[in-house]
Amino acid sequence: MLEERRSDVLRALVEEHIRTGEPVSSRSILEHTAMTVSAATIRNDLAALERDGFVVQPHTSAGRVPTSRAYRYYVDHLGRGRLTSSSQARIVGFFSSVQLELSNLLKATSQLLAEVTNYPAVVVGPGMGGEQVRALHLVQMGQHGMMLVVVTDRGRVLQQHFRSELGIDHDELVRAERLVVNSMVGKDLATTPETDLFASEAEPVRRIGEQIVAELARAAAAGSQVYVGGTRQMAEAWDNLTSIHKVLEVLEVEAEVLHLLANVSGLSIRIGTELPVSDDVDLAVVSATYEAGGSAGSLGVIGPMRMNYKNAISAVERVGRELEERIGS
Repeated sequence: MLEERRSDVLRALVEEHIRTGEPVSSRSILEHTAMTVSAATIRNDLAALERDGFVVQPHTSAGRVPTSRAYRYYVDHLGRGRLTSSSQARIVGFFSSVQLELSNLLKATSQLLAEVTNYPAVVVGPGMGGEQVRALHLVQMGQHGMMLVVVTDRGRVLQQHFRSELGIDHDELVRAERLVVNSMVGKDLATTPETDLFASEAEPVRRIGEQIVAELARAAAAGSQVYVGGTRQMAEAWDNLTSIHKVLEVLEVEAEVLHLLANVSGLSIRIGTELPVSDDVDLAVVSATYEAGGSAGSLGVIGPMRMNYKNAISAVERVGRELEERIGS
C-alpha cells in the first residue's frame, strides 16, 4: 500500500494518461489535482514510483507513463464510477424494448456494450445444456430436404437443415415430427428418447427421427456461443496498427476469446500479463458473469491497458444485471 500522497500522485498520473495517451509530467499532475505541494515534491514521488516499478520514463526529458503494475494498483483502489445519464437511459431503453430470440439478443447486447464503452465487447452465451424443448417443428424443403426448428424454454431458436437421399414424403415427415414432439417437448435437450421410439416405423420415418434426436443431443453438448461487437472501435482504442493487428488476431479465434473471459466469477479486471495472451499484447479485459436459468454466461469489454476503467466497469456491471434480469428467470 502506497502512502496517501504518493497514491494520489499515481492516481492522477494514471487518469491523465488514460485521458491523453501521453507521458505525464509533474506540472500536469499539479494542474489536474488539488494538491498543494511543490513540483519538486511531485518529481520526487514520481522517481520513487519509478524505482518501485509503477511508472517508466520513455526518455529523459519526457514525463512518465504507467506500467501494468500501476494500472493494477489503480483498479484495486478505484473509487466507484458512474455511467452518464444518457448511457444509463440507453441501456435501460434497450432491454425494455428489444424483442429478440436469445442468440440475436446476445449479439445485440455485445454491440450495445461496445457503443456505451467505445471498446470491443464480447458476450458469451450460456450453453444449451439444461434447456428444455418448448416447441419442435419440421419443415419440408423440396423432395430431399427438411429444416428442423426447435424453440427452447429460454427463447433460443435452433435451426438445422437436413437432407435425405431417400426422398421425403410429407406424411412421413409429419409422422416423425409427431413422434419426437410427443417424446421430447417439455424435456431437456439431452434427454434420450425411448429406445423403441422408431422401431416399428418405416425406414424414412426412422431415419428422420434419428437425425432429429442426434441434432438435439449435439446442441445440448455444444459449447457456448461467442458474440463480438464493436471491432470498429479498435482504431480509436489503440494507439498504433501493430497493437490493433495483435488484438485482432486474438478476437478472430473463438477459443482465444473464450480464454479471455474464462475462469472468472462475478466482476473481474485482468490487465496485461494477467491475461492468457502473449506478453507483448497491450490488453486489458473487464468482464462479469450473469445467470441464465441455472446456467451462466459472461460479458466484457476488451481494451488497451489505459482503458477508461471507471466507465468500463460501470457499463459491464449494469449491462450484466439488465441481461440477467431479462433472461435469468
